[in-house]
Amino acid sequence: MEAVLLKPDQVKGVVTMAEAIDAVRTGFLAWGENPEFNAPRRRIHIPTGVRVSVHQGGVPPAGATGLMTHCEWVKPFSDHQEYPRLNHPVTVLYDAAEGELKAIIIGEFTCGELPDNVAVTGLRTAATSAVGTDLLARQDADTVGIFGASGQARNHLVALARIRRLKRVKVYSRTPENRNRFALEMAPILDADIEAVARPEEAVRGMDIVLTATNSSVPVFAGEWLEAGTHVTSIVGSNVGLVKGGFATAKRREIDDATLRRSDVLGIASVQQAIQDEQADIFDPVARGVVRWEQWVEIGAILAGKTPGRSHADQITLFKNNAGQGVADVALGALVLEKVRRRGGGELLKV
Repeated sequence: MEAVLLKPDQVKGVVTMAEAIDAVRTGFLAWGENPEFNAPRRRIHIPTGVRVSVHQGGVPPAGATGLMTHCEWVKPFSDHQEYPRLNHPVTVLYDAAEGELKAIIIGEFTCGELPDNVAVTGLRTAATSAVGTDLLARQDADTVGIFGASGQARNHLVALARIRRLKRVKVYSRTPENRNRFALEMAPILDADIEAVARPEEAVRGMDIVLTATNSSVPVFAGEWLEAGTHVTSIVGSNVGLVKGGFATAKRREIDDATLRRSDVLGIASVQQAIQDEQADIFDPVARGVVRWEQWVEIGAILAGKTPGRSHADQITLFKNNAGQGVADVALGALVLEKVRRRGGGELLKV
């Protein structure tokens, strides 16, 4: 077998958001059926603020196994986290049948709807959020309140529009210019009314889905504002390595204890990840008795039919997209490889 090398300009916008969601769903379903197909993300930090993450997974239905690794320069502040430099991720794929090297893929995957929108593993993150939201949000949900107005929020809004027919969107960001720009630029991409709001509460009250796609290190809304039937999706993971290494003073949160207490269904990407990383939105509230580990349900288990998700329209549900998982990266990488190869792209590697 001849392996191929794909470069950054070949992976931009090569898949649609709907295709990315389907691929990620395939990865999580495979993992839900076999717990050995995925390992928790591992991450290291060095004093300059540079971090490296590794995501391993195997997705036999996609014909691939392997890993994705990425590196960023991170600057933590008291209430948020910034990324002065984002570097090219690298995905390494091996054949799932015989283990031969299939491809080395360099570059950030983006969707065709937003080919130039770059965020830290933004396409996979949004597609994973869409899978979890699709499982737990009401089927008739058509309004969304978004916290955040940068790359992750842009990808997420497109992703949510692929799983629900959105009619109304409210976006809140601490910076008026950012939220106004988001509403202006995203309106032509979606057939929905998008409104920038001046207060956090406006992005929660009356919304069917509340999405937090921020770089915040503190909760961005009060759980008391949530109404019956609302679904919440949150993406902030963990900075425990920064805290233990002495680079940050406190662990990051994006949702508060009230949101956890009021959620009838607590969905999550990986319980093992939450434990390994001592994630402040999950691990710490469990340690304090706010919720129990037994309440957390992995979306792979829901997809595999091993556990239920939402059962009533008036339930409040939460999906904590608590870290990128290798099964999603491998499934998405395999899809990108297939699409590029169909176009005749890729540099052959003699191995």
